[in-house]
Amino acid sequence: MASILTVSQINRYISSKIKSDLKLRGLSVKGEISNYRQTTSGHIYFSLKDEQSLIRCVMFAGNARNLKVSLSDGTMVVVYGEIDVYERDGSYQIIVREVMPVGEGGYTRRLEELKDKLSKKGYFKIENKRAIPHSPKSIGIVASETSAALQDILNVTGRRYPLVKIYLFHATVQGSQAARSVSLALKAADSFGVDTIIIARGGGSNEDLSCFDSEEVADAVFNLKTPCISAVGHETDFTICDMTADYRAPTPSAAAEIAVPDISELYTKTEVLRKRLNTAENFYLSKLSDKIKMLSQQCALLSPMKQYEITMNKYLSLSKRLSLAADNRFNNKSSQLTNLAARLEALSPLNVLLRGYSIVLKDGKVVNDSECVSSDDIVDITFSNGEVKAKVL
Repeated sequence: MASILTVSQINRYISSKIKSDLKLRGLSVKGEISNYRQTTSGHIYFSLKDEQSLIRCVMFAGNARNLKVSLSDGTMVVVYGEIDVYERDGSYQIIVREVMPVGEGGYTRRLEELKDKLSKKGYFKIENKRAIPHSPKSIGIVASETSAALQDILNVTGRRYPLVKIYLFHATVQGSQAARSVSLALKAADSFGVDTIIIARGGGSNEDLSCFDSEEVADAVFNLKTPCISAVGHETDFTICDMTADYRAPTPSAAAEIAVPDISELYTKTEVLRKRLNTAENFYLSKLSDKIKMLSQQCALLSPMKQYEITMNKYLSLSKRLSLAADNRFNNKSSQLTNLAARLEALSPLNVLLRGYSIVLKDGKVVNDSECVSSDDIVDITFSNGEVKAKVL
């Protein structure tokens, strides 16, 4: 029976074999840079790939400081270095000493060409984006059923808005069949009738996320009738799927926060609205009560009995004023008559006669001058107590 080895012993053995192979030392390798990143310590990590394969590379800070060119994803380069084994993880990589750019990589060029094509078809236009429902009844999640992204969404939606129904549409999100699988899952979710669709996948390399940069997935997303949120990769990852979707979330958890409201905030808003409604209701009822009182008063004033009462009061008031005016006028006239009678009495000829005077009339005319009579004229003399005829001598 063969001896039993530990994992560390296997990795150490493979490492020694690789390091002893002179063909793997001082070699030059051509490929396209992918997943480029530089750490704060100065080390540079990236992948080198061609049409079929990929190999990881690291350029330590000592060599990176001597780098004279700018590197980024999509740059075609030739790297010089040697193959080494990282024993802890059992993985091998190129320890890069030098890098020489030789142009743009084919993958990046094809990706840019696809972006330009889809842009001309209107896939990325803002006016084609639909609003995400604020309070959905159901959400369809297109993701791997074993993914951490799915669990993140379930945790966040369960905490924020447990009223929503979640439906999973399983899809393979990595590998040669991923684009087809994601497209079919999107169509199934769209026909199911959910309110919102979330496409979710955790972070990974550009190669891991490549299916979300495919035209097939872009077509499926653009043709959805249901509003769609794309949550693919980490915050720094940005795929064609993100650009085509109605909304792009930096992470699956963020997508869940976008897709559903916070129920505690809804409770708070509901309480605020309830108080405002009560205040408005009380104010409205108060206004109605005041209006009813005013109308009641108006109705009371316009009622036949009230009008009769008002008319009678006016009649009594006018009657009283008329009676008072008549009494005043009678008293005034009576006083005037008394004064006039006194004045007439004072001017009456009878009073003169009572004092011993008499009135002499000739032919019915008063004789007020002796020249008016002659001898033998007959005159009438009026005294206070009678009349006599006399002959003028």
